[in-house]
Amino acid sequence: MKNLYLNPYIFFLLKEGKTYVWDYKHHTQFMLEDDYFKRLKEFSQTGSLTTLEISRIDHELIDGNLLSLKPYEKIEWKWDELGLIYHIGTQDVYGEDDDDNNDESFIKNYYEFCKRFTPHEEYSYISYTGNKITLPKPDLEKLDNSSILKAMKERMTSRYFNGTGVSIKDFSTLLFANFGPLHGEWEELKQKNLKILGMRKAHPSGGGLHPIEAYIIVFNVENIPAGIYHYNVKGHYLSKIANPCSYEQLKQVLCGQFFGDGISFGVFLVAHFSKVWDKYVHSRSYKDVYLDAGHVSQTFLLTATTLSLLTWETAWFKDTKVSQLLHINGISVAPLFFLGIGNGKKIAVPQRLHNLIKQESN
Repeated sequence: MKNLYLNPYIFFLLKEGKTYVWDYKHHTQFMLEDDYFKRLKEFSQTGSLTTLEISRIDHELIDGNLLSLKPYEKIEWKWDELGLIYHIGTQDVYGEDDDDNNDESFIKNYYEFCKRFTPHEEYSYISYTGNKITLPKPDLEKLDNSSILKAMKERMTSRYFNGTGVSIKDFSTLLFANFGPLHGEWEELKQKNLKILGMRKAHPSGGGLHPIEAYIIVFNVENIPAGIYHYNVKGHYLSKIANPCSYEQLKQVLCGQFFGDGISFGVFLVAHFSKVWDKYVHSRSYKDVYLDAGHVSQTFLLTATTLSLLTWETAWFKDTKVSQLLHINGISVAPLFFLGIGNGKKIAVPQRLHNLIKQESN
C-alpha cells in the first residue's frame, strides 16, 4: 500500500482547448492530457489517495512534483486562494547562474541583464493631448528649510475638509516635488559618459522606471477649472482628460467613503505597467509597482503636510469605475491608490462616525 499526496500549490488553466497545470511554488508548468487531469482531479477530493500499485501516470506526476510520496507541510493562510497563489508564486524567483556566489559573477550577470532588458530609448514620458494648463514655477524654497521630523509628527489622516481652495503655487510645488525631475540632470551618469535611460524623482523606483503617474481631480484650486487632469512630468503642466467630477461621483467610486467631501483636489496614483514588464518580466515585479505607489504616497503626504495642507488617503475603490472616470483601460494602465488634499480640521474621526459610536455605546 502506498499513500500519495496532491501538491497543494497547483492551479489549472484552460487555454486554446488545452489544459495546463501550474505549480506556482516551484515555478513550473505542464500541459496535461485528459487522463492526467482526471487523475489529479481524483486526488482533489481528499488531497491524498491510497493505492496498491503506483501506475505509470502516477510515476510521471510524481516526477513532475504534482504528486508526492510524502505529505506536504500544512500552511496557515486566512485570505482566499487567489492571494495565496500570488503570495507563494512570486517567492524565490532567482536570476541566472545562482550558484555563482561571488561578486565578480554577480556584477557580470547584472550587467548582462541590464544590457539585454533595458530599452535603448530614453525614459518614456506619458503625455496627453487635451487642453493644456501651464503651472507656475514650483516654490521649492518653501520646502528647503522644513524639518522632516516635524512633517512626520504633524502628518495625519484627516477626514474633515471644508471645501476651500488651494493656491496654484502650492499645487504646482506639490506636484513637481513628488512627480517631477526634482534632482535635475543625472550628474553621475553624465560624468561617467553613460546614457540616461531612467529617471530620478523624490522617491525610489526599480530600474528608475517610475511607472506611477498622477491623475488629478480638481475641485477648488486657484486659476484651474474643475476637471480631471493628467500631470505632465516633462513639461510641468496639466492635460485635461475629462470633465469635472462631483463629490458625489467621487464618493461612489470610493465605495461610499464620504471622507473626501470638501477636498480641494484628489490624486489617483495610476500605474503604467508597460514601463515595467518589458524589463522585469516576472509577476513578482507587480509587487514593486505597488511599492512605488507607497513611496510616492509617503513623500507626497509629507510634502503636503509641510505646505500646511491636510491629507486623506485610501486604497479602497471600485477599480473599473475609477478607470472609466479617468479614461484609462484598467489593465495595462490601472489605479492603485488615492490621495485627497485640502483644508479643514485635523479630525481623524468625523462627527457622523463619532455620533454612531456614542449611540452604540449608550
